[in-house]
This record gives sequence, C-alpha cells and structure tokens, in this order.
Amino acid sequence: LDMLEYLQERLLAGDECRYDARSPNTVNSLMGAVMAFIRFCHSRGWVSAVPALEKLDADEVMKGRPITEAEFRRMLDATEAVVGTGSADSWIFVLKVLWESGFRTGDLMDFSWDDPRRIHPVWPIQKGHYPTIVIPSSQKNGRVQEIPMMPGLVELLESVPMQDRRGWVANPRPVEFEIGAAASSFRPNPENLSEIARSYSNAAIADVCGVSEAAVRNWVAGLSSELERTIHLNERVPERLVTRLKKNPLRNGDTMMRSVQRCSVERLSRIMCRIGKAAGVIVQYADKRTGQRMKFASAHDIRRGCAQRLINLGVSAETLKVIMRHASFSTTEKHYGAVRSAQSAAAEIAARMASPSQTSAFVGGLVGGHTPAANLTSNELAALKSLIAKL
Repeated sequence: LDMLEYLQERLLAGDECRYDARSPNTVNSLMGAVMAFIRFCHSRGWVSAVPALEKLDADEVMKGRPITEAEFRRMLDATEAVVGTGSADSWIFVLKVLWESGFRTGDLMDFSWDDPRRIHPVWPIQKGHYPTIVIPSSQKNGRVQEIPMMPGLVELLESVPMQDRRGWVANPRPVEFEIGAAASSFRPNPENLSEIARSYSNAAIADVCGVSEAAVRNWVAGLSSELERTIHLNERVPERLVTRLKKNPLRNGDTMMRSVQRCSVERLSRIMCRIGKAAGVIVQYADKRTGQRMKFASAHDIRRGCAQRLINLGVSAETLKVIMRHASFSTTEKHYGAVRSAQSAAAEIAARMASPSQTSAFVGGLVGGHTPAANLTSNELAALKSLIAKL
C-alpha cells in the first residue's frame, strides 16, 4: 500500500509527464489499471491481498468540452498552417469524419472500407434500410455492435470516388514540416546512456538530448534488461554529465529521419491538439487553485461536439448511448445527462413564462421555424386516446 500511494503521489506531481502535473482524473485512471493488474494477481494467488488504495478526489466532469460548429470550422481553416499544403486535404477529411461520426481516435484509425475484421460501413441492399457501421469486439467496451451511420457521414463517404474506397477510410498524410529532428538534438551511445539512465528520468534525459520523452523511453528499453534505475526525481542532468552524453553520439539531429509509416493514434491525437491550438479553440482555462492547465480542442472534444449536436436535435439519451458506444448508460448520463436536463428545464421554463405570442414563436423555433400544427378536433382527440389505450 505504501508503494502504491507513493506511485499515486509521484504521478500526481507529474513525474515522467509532458506537463508540470497530472489531473486527479488522469491519476485515478492510471492507478485503476495498476489495481486491475493487482486484482488479477490476487485471483491467481500470486499476492495475498489487494491493498485498499483510496482514489483521489476528482471532479466528475469532462476534461474538455463539446466544441461548437463555428469552432470546428476554425479548426478546418487552421489545418493547412499546421500540417502543410500537400497534407491538408487528407487531414481535413479526417477532421470531418470525426465530426460526423463521434469516433474516438482509435476507432478512426481502425475504420476500413472493406476489411470485416475492422470497423467498417455496411451499405443497405433493401429499400427503406439505412447505412450502418459495424464495430468489432476490439473496441473499448469489448462488444460487437452495429450502430446507425449519421447522415453527414453517409454524405461524406459517398463523396469519395468508388475506385478509392479500399483500405483505410482515414489515412492522413505525413506532416510536411516535420522532416527531421532539430539540429541540436542527438542520440547518445548506449554506454553513456546506460550510465545516465541509472540516475535520471526519461524526461530529464530528453530535455538535454533535444528529443521527446517517448524517444528516450525507446532508447532505454533497448538497453540491458538488468539496468537498475534509482531515479533522481525532478532533477536536471548536470552539465558535466551532459558533456559526457554528447561524446561520440550514435547520431546527430541533422541525420535523423522521420518515419514514413502510417500515423499512430497518439501521433494523430497530438496533431489534432496542435490544430486546436492554432485555431485558438480553448476548451479548458488554466486555474491555479485547482492546478489545471489550459487545454485546447482535441479529437475527443470533436467527439463531444458530435454528442452535443445530437442532444440539441432532441435525440434521446438511449440513442446517444448507442452512437457514443458507452459500455453503460451511467457513462452517458454522467457526461451528457446534465446537459440534456439543463436544456429540457430551460425549454420548459421558457415555454411556461412566455406570453402566448412568444410561446408560438418559441415552439416554432424548436421545430425549425415552421408554424405549429393546429389543435386536434374533439373527434381526432378521441381517436388518438383510443389508439393509445390499445397500445
């Protein structure tokens, strides 16, 4: 329990993180994965008990928020400046698929035109049927599902020429400006890296090498499996050791090459965040009291925007659960139930407090500006009651 609490504390402090600190929600999620493994070990008799680790107090709210259609348009406009002219069209298409599907990034990169083992569209062959999407059991909730394809996504996919409907639906091209690493970056040789890695974190080493923490993690993983690390947390690598690291490097920044493989889910998420930042779409403001940092729109905020549009259109919570593919209704209710309740309450108050002329205009606005239908006659009302009674 002491070691788990120590891990929880260091995660919250931001160790091995791209930012200065992690949110309590993120730490709870990470520790949840650790505790799941411990429970697995306990079920096999490998540990004698499951420690009673307490979760951190955390707000039960979204880390971001649903973006509006106007904000989404700003992200589309900012895409070319982030990814380059030659790659812009493919990234704009990816953004539109996210906006019209409500996919997670992992779903998006697993969306195939013609592979039944992947997420794939199903086009109707019978009149009166609608296009759907089949989700295999590899998705987050672990179930095979068939969900309705939203009209906007149908239109977007049908705009793709038939001869191009093969392979991946979303296949963004490499970002043009990231052709190589910075000229000041370098990769130390294994001997020097092994010596420094025993005492300093991946983040500290990445800082002096001019590369990402993920790159250092891969370097260290390639060293001897017997490497024992006693990390000096939150300490910078001293200049004398930096000088040693730079001796006889495996390669310098000007010789590093960018991978030409298909974009990873994490890579796509980061570029989406860059697009959100370039568009100036802020979904969470910095707050020193809570320690939260400023957050710009991400791919998941586009997913939230899709859900919000469905709520605004009056789609039921049950249908929303199907589209969002939440494992339980409580997830849908937690994140979107309050929004729907607030909108329903606001509509009721506005309808009850408005004058007769305002009420007519308000109801007309709810149905797209059309004139409300005339009241039923007594005979029509009686027939309707009879029908309801039979149901």
